[in-house]
Amino acid sequence: MLTIYKASAGSGKTYTLAYEYIKLVLGYKDKTTGKYRLKRNPQDAHHAILAITFTHKATDEMKRRIIKELAILAEVPAVGDEKSPYLNDLITLFGCTREQLKTTAYEVLTQLLFDFTFFNVSTIDSF
Repeated sequence: MLTIYKASAGSGKTYTLAYEYIKLVLGYKDKTTGKYRLKRNPQDAHHAILAITFTHKATDEMKRRIIKELAILAEVPAVGDEKSPYLNDLITLFGCTREQLKTTAYEVLTQLLFDFTFFNVSTIDSF
């Protein structure tokens, strides 16, 4: 699946792209029901996702946002008591509990950080 977002500066591209990446890495769309579900075994889910931006600054911001939001969703102590702006939308989208989302986010974050080479967010020219 290929999704393209075109938007002007300050319109929330990084927010939207980070949300879409997190949605893809945490879950899948059930082909029979059309509903999104959390992945039961999200191992290496990030290998199948490529996000492309135009600048190195945007690439860095997007990577930081994805990691930070996954850490918040996983309730990693280092991020404190922050609340993810994606939390309620993801719970609704996946039809899951907060605890299920937390567990999956932790698994995905761990995989992503231990396998950072395959965290594919890059600029169009380096692609």
